[in-house]
Amino acid sequence: MGINNNDLIHEINVAAYYIAEGKNPYDTLCYEWARSALTHQNLGMVPPEDQIKAKAAQMLFSGTPYDVLTYLIAELEIKTKYGMYETE
Repeated sequence: MGINNNDLIHEINVAAYYIAEGKNPYDTLCYEWARSALTHQNLGMVPPEDQIKAKAAQMLFSGTPYDVLTYLIAELEIKTKYGMYETE
């Protein structure tokens, strides 16, 4: 199943909106992003808790705005859904 770029961007924006609507604390979103990103990098295996916390701390202290963080989480979720997520 293919998806065009405009549809992909729209779906990411909608997902980011709903994540932001949850009004989760910034540190919770940093943890969620770190856990998801590292799990995908480890081919679906959840990494050790200390590794997740270290990655979350990097994001927490990076100064990334809340709306950008929600977008990054949504982008990860949607691209994974379509098999488009690439590890760094």
